[in-house]
Amino acid sequence: MRRRRQHMEIISATFRSAYETFMAEKKAMNLSSQTLATYKLHIDSFLVYNDLYECTTPILGPDMYLWWIEDMQQDTKKKAVTVASYCRSVRAFIYWLQDNHYCSEFPMSIPKYQKEVKETYTDEELSILLEKPNDKTCSEVDYQTWVFINLIVATGLRLSSALNIKVSSYIAKDKKIYIQTTKNKKGQVAYINDEVCRILNQYIKRFELTDSDYMFCTAEGTPLAKRTMQDNVATYNRKNGVNKTSIHLMRHTFAKNYYEQTKDIYTLCRLLGHSNIGITENYLQDLGVSVENATAYNPQQQYAKDSQKKTRRGKMK
Repeated sequence: MRRRRQHMEIISATFRSAYETFMAEKKAMNLSSQTLATYKLHIDSFLVYNDLYECTTPILGPDMYLWWIEDMQQDTKKKAVTVASYCRSVRAFIYWLQDNHYCSEFPMSIPKYQKEVKETYTDEELSILLEKPNDKTCSEVDYQTWVFINLIVATGLRLSSALNIKVSSYIAKDKKIYIQTTKNKKGQVAYINDEVCRILNQYIKRFELTDSDYMFCTAEGTPLAKRTMQDNVATYNRKNGVNKTSIHLMRHTFAKNYYEQTKDIYTLCRLLGHSNIGITENYLQDLGVSVENATAYNPQQQYAKDSQKKTRRGKMK
């Protein structure tokens, strides 16, 4: 619940100027270009629908927010989760207007929606995608895509983080990669297994990459664009009979499989680059995974073997 403030004099400005100031502040906070683009898309939808750009901010009221939501809900092409995402961005903007006294205060809520369990890649699909392609018939693009898929499935890295890896950030002897581009602007370390190390070593040698090169680059040495890698992965997957094509779904698959094997949500939180454990818990719940922190510590399993060596008084059923 938002704290009510004492009455303050309302400042009059056009929505266009207020919106520009809002975006300038968000940019100054060093938000990612993707986050800024999302704000722009969502807030522009609200302002255009209500024809507000050249109007002054004091006219803003709850009806404009509600009418806009109703219109989106009637659009069969927009899922309920998409409508909720739009509302979060616009609510942030309107609360900013209220906090800076551009309009009167009024409460806003986000429409509820039925959360669906996100489907991950199956073991069979992973077996197909991770199998090394035939060297004689495999193109360079397919080979590069296969290496990329192996890295994402083994580390759960985000697409933007993986595409900004430089060869110099890969420390083969320590089996780790220093990740400098992350969503929360905090560097992290990706730990990789022996098999992925071998794959990366062969890939670097085959493509004759140097320390200054990006791990996944174009012929000109620039990092591959997100859209290009997304298209490459989609093409590779379909060519191998896998209909799922989402790269982010590979991150989901990593999270689900890692937790189900280890029950270590704290390490998973760090590997995914989440700022707190609550985000990781929600992440797993969205994947249909039951978080079992309460039973993660199992002293019987740890000590039972040694205790069985001691004298037993008798058999128990």
